[in-house]
Amino acid sequence: MHKKRVLFLAIMAVLSGRALAAEESSVPPGSDGPALKGTAQAIPESDVYDLLTKSETTFSALYYGRDRQAQWDDPGKGNRHDIHVNALNLGLNFKSGYAWDHLGFDAAAHAAIRLTKGQGWSEVLYHDLNDTSDPDENGGGKDKSSAVLSQAALKFRQSADGQGFSARAGYTPISIGTLGTSGGLQSHAYRGLEGKYKLGDFEVGYGWADQFRNEWDTRFRDMTNQWHQNRAPYNDGRKVDYVHSIGFRYAPSNYFVDIGFGEGKDYRRNAQIAASYTWSLGADKLTATGYYFTGKYQTALSGIANPKNEWHASGSLSYATGGWTLMGGYGATHAPDSGELNFRLTPWGNSDNRNFIQTWGQDDDFVWDGMRVVKIGVSYDFAKLGVPGLTMGASANYASNVKNQYDSARPNLGDTHFNEVDLSVAYSVQSGPLKGASIGVYPAQLRTHGFTGDKSNRNDVKVIASYSKTF
Repeated sequence: MHKKRVLFLAIMAVLSGRALAAEESSVPPGSDGPALKGTAQAIPESDVYDLLTKSETTFSALYYGRDRQAQWDDPGKGNRHDIHVNALNLGLNFKSGYAWDHLGFDAAAHAAIRLTKGQGWSEVLYHDLNDTSDPDENGGGKDKSSAVLSQAALKFRQSADGQGFSARAGYTPISIGTLGTSGGLQSHAYRGLEGKYKLGDFEVGYGWADQFRNEWDTRFRDMTNQWHQNRAPYNDGRKVDYVHSIGFRYAPSNYFVDIGFGEGKDYRRNAQIAASYTWSLGADKLTATGYYFTGKYQTALSGIANPKNEWHASGSLSYATGGWTLMGGYGATHAPDSGELNFRLTPWGNSDNRNFIQTWGQDDDFVWDGMRVVKIGVSYDFAKLGVPGLTMGASANYASNVKNQYDSARPNLGDTHFNEVDLSVAYSVQSGPLKGASIGVYPAQLRTHGFTGDKSNRNDVKVIASYSKTF
């Protein structure tokens, strides 16, 4: 009940702010505002009131449906990792203008609603680890509806054109270096800060945080050396005092280079570089993209006595011509300590900036130890045939040399292989009152061919529909 009151007050504050901004000002345009309390100094209307008059509020509605069926070689695992979910995410995202052209604040609130009875850890709904009442969940907790005040941060900018210094602090997304805030139906967020300095096409930045909130949680928590972040009923995790990262980016019009270094205090250090270049070939385009990541656990909190250097490298070429885009990629991974390479600065649950992986699939990132993966893909934009907004795509991954996890019953197992096929069809409304509304259907099939790690064969279909409106 307390969380619902907080959400209600946050929403009312946002809406009342917009209503105030829409009203006629009580101070004539161009004149000074009311006197600053306790002084004879007046506040220029064009300064402080920019917080509201130049603010914007975005309402978003997003439906997420998923039916994933996991097929295990071990019958004892039953329906482990099955997902059946129908969820609706409603969001309000308020972004203020800048008082004195420099200072502002942002806030966001979301309600994640479970529409029908589901199964599994969807990662888009609050997952209550203490609720083991549903036998279909194998004692692994239960997805539930929830509402959260998901972001609240102060912001600063040196100049309106984005050049110079900018910063954010509070409960906020962070995107710099190897830190990121990817999410599902809403963005994950940290308790921390980020600062960036931009000079032309070059940007340098730093991010720091000591708490994190996943989309499937309702509060910000200390980060720990255990996957559960000490969420009840677990409490055996040792605290990772902070995560931080420094990043450098150079991004002219047709290429970019992005470099980052990060650390989870006493748990893990990582670094990465990504680069892309696009050649214009008349009306066609050829784009090459490369990504390299390396990481190493720290003994103090990981418990690994002699940690090894781990890495992933992947690259792709894509060619766009006449509505078609053809893509080919190759990736390789070495992750003897992680098994499946950990791109994060804690074990699990806090976000990272792995968006540069060139060979991922819908059901797997294809970054297991020893893996060598080839990816091919094709997509078509039907705007060329007079149906703007409609796109279709297909891709396939084949991975070899995947190292099986040790199995005492089968101690001499060799390497195995994965393959995955992903399909997509999506439509975005191009005009009218529903402009920007979209819907997509994404079927996928993964086969792991007797792999002994924690990854099963999977048949998967996702349906995602969204609409947003900014006021």
